[in-house]
Amino acid sequence: MNQRRSLPAGWLAWLGLCCLVAAGPAHAAPERFEDTLCVTAKFSQGQPLSELPMLTDLGVKWVRDTVAWFDIEKRPGQYQAFPPEFQQRLDFYRQHDIGLVMLLAYDNPQAYPNTPAKPGNSADPVAYGRYAAEMARRLRTQGLRFVIELWNEPHNDLFHKFGGNWNGAPPSPWVDHYLRMVDEATQRIKLFDPSIRVITDDDMWVIHYHFLARGLTRQIDGFAIHPYTGGDIPELTAVTYDTDWTRPYQVVDPDRSFGSAMRRLREFGSQKLGKRPEIWITEWGWGVGEKAPLGPLSEEAVATYLPRAMVLGAATGAEATCWFSTRDSVDGPMGLTDNNSRPRPAYYAFRDLHAKLGKARYVCPLSTQSGSGAAMAYLFRDAKGPLVARWDAYPAVQGAGKLSLERPATAPACARS
Repeated sequence: MNQRRSLPAGWLAWLGLCCLVAAGPAHAAPERFEDTLCVTAKFSQGQPLSELPMLTDLGVKWVRDTVAWFDIEKRPGQYQAFPPEFQQRLDFYRQHDIGLVMLLAYDNPQAYPNTPAKPGNSADPVAYGRYAAEMARRLRTQGLRFVIELWNEPHNDLFHKFGGNWNGAPPSPWVDHYLRMVDEATQRIKLFDPSIRVITDDDMWVIHYHFLARGLTRQIDGFAIHPYTGGDIPELTAVTYDTDWTRPYQVVDPDRSFGSAMRRLREFGSQKLGKRPEIWITEWGWGVGEKAPLGPLSEEAVATYLPRAMVLGAATGAEATCWFSTRDSVDGPMGLTDNNSRPRPAYYAFRDLHAKLGKARYVCPLSTQSGSGAAMAYLFRDAKGPLVARWDAYPAVQGAGKLSLERPATAPACARS
């Protein structure tokens, strides 16, 4: 999770926010809304395994999980068996058809200690590539669906020691180092099995542009993003179209809409990679008490943001949207449950959303508007017919703006692009 939050604050004028996904490319898969539902689990950070059943209660189809590199490779080239706790989780995921977003992080100073001559040895690209290939081979034998995510928010991690700008603007040697790691890992994984999906990661939109501009391997399948908004609403990005540190790239339209940021990143990725890249939202959430335009976020306010974020992810073509996170653990009050296992309102909002919308297929955005702001509306369809997800993006009272589901007699017209 990113801690750098010196970003524009406040509410901006509505500039066509209701149609934020209409200009995006058609998206055929995932087939059902529930296929995009994901959580970032905290079992590797103290969440008890007795809470694994929460995943089936929530109805998730993906979980982001990890095991430390140094727990697998304690000496160079000597790979240990999966820890029993991690193997138990893998068994649960397979038995319940929950896909795994496997995060490969962090550095390994135990097997590859840093030295004055090799200050970045603990994240050596060749060693990391070998490790990534080994993990791909092992996960293939587990018989579960998985995608491999290469590192977590490298600009926030140890990569700063390599030097350069935190936002990835050249010259940034840390970007070059990360891309060498990505290249090694992706080549080795694809040599083993070309069908295994591999994605890069960072939480700032513009950093992905710099990865692509600096020669991100065309073998990559896509990117993982963490579109935190700094307390603002899900429909808006944390940056504006003219934020100085995103230049020379414009990462979002003047309306600052989340959908336009997704569209622009996908289009730039398509230009550089020669194919439509997958976009995985592997972290997205809000902390209770986080500073927001209407005051510190309450538990109820976070619970109103969650369904909106999940629908926005599906509507903009995300492969999955992973709520951050299942439990507070070490990251503060961002969990669906607190560290005493108490479910927050967001937990019930997630479960209710799956129960009511999970089997539906996303169709298109709808063009609706209210006098006080933007009334967001998206058309879905399930076995019973059309289903409209609707909410007010700019409620006057914190905790309002709840998503409602309506079943019209006939399907309303889709918004024009």
